[in-house]
Amino acid sequence: MKIFDLHQDLSTYILSEIKQIDLDKDLERHCDIPKYRKAGVKALVGAVFPARILVGKDLSKYYSFKNSFEESFNHILTYYKIIRKHRGVFKLILSKRDLNRVFMDKIRIIGIILGLEGCYSIREIDDLDIYYNLGVRLIGLTWNYDNQYASGCMSKRDYGLTDLGFQLLDKAFELGLVVDLAHASYKTMIDVLTTFNKPVTVSHTGLKKFKDSPRNISDEIIDLVKRNNGVVGVFFVSNYIAGENTTVDHVVEQIMYIVDNFGVDVVALGSDYFGTDKLPRGLENIGLINNLVNRLIERGLDKESVEKIMYRNALRVFNENMK
Repeated sequence: MKIFDLHQDLSTYILSEIKQIDLDKDLERHCDIPKYRKAGVKALVGAVFPARILVGKDLSKYYSFKNSFEESFNHILTYYKIIRKHRGVFKLILSKRDLNRVFMDKIRIIGIILGLEGCYSIREIDDLDIYYNLGVRLIGLTWNYDNQYASGCMSKRDYGLTDLGFQLLDKAFELGLVVDLAHASYKTMIDVLTTFNKPVTVSHTGLKKFKDSPRNISDEIIDLVKRNNGVVGVFFVSNYIAGENTTVDHVVEQIMYIVDNFGVDVVALGSDYFGTDKLPRGLENIGLINNLVNRLIERGLDKESVEKIMYRNALRVFNENMK
């Protein structure tokens, strides 16, 4: 089965480790090259996270976006170095032609799509040209907190898109960028989904139906994403699914809920590997993804439907946006 994962924090993993990372080795971690091969991963969105972790007075950790421009470039450079070191394994995806090629049966290259996780580092709208020329092909409006373009899911006041946010998205869609609503606030999602026609992603999220968290989305949002012809990437973050007892079956329940109530064309995968410490039992790493595939087949989904969830739906959205 081919896999298109809409969200992995691969560069964050590389940058946070003190020791040198060797992705060629099959080690006890979320992802590496042997696990990607075993899973059949064809493409992944590599998150460019523009924040720095700092320590407060009580030694608790918090995220600072003060140097977001520098941080985002550090992550982009890290992906460049990953691709350069593993030439012949990874390829930076810059066009829909690049993307469709890695999904061809005989091609063993894994495509990496750079996705900016929050527009904090975009100082002016024309900065989008810089990011586009550096290879970014997906932009998330926010992480958890607001910026000059939109409010995030943890913002104290949900004001949705700002005037600058509307202008930013006009340019983003014109460039051929995919717009991502993961981490965005309710009103931000509503503003985007009721204003713009291009299909969007909610790349990595859970469902409020199962756990009421600001990081999860409601049935109303799923329905609007369906009308938008976009996709919802179901993630594997146990804290927002069923807590410490989360298993692969809980992930299956969320996927099947969307399929049963909104159709199979709106569901995709957005694991959030390397972005969380607590993963469902049976999905502790990408090499175990067939556990999910097999459970979905056991629930009665045919091969075509499972393929849509695993990669075809996400591929469609990128093809409808990218140049």
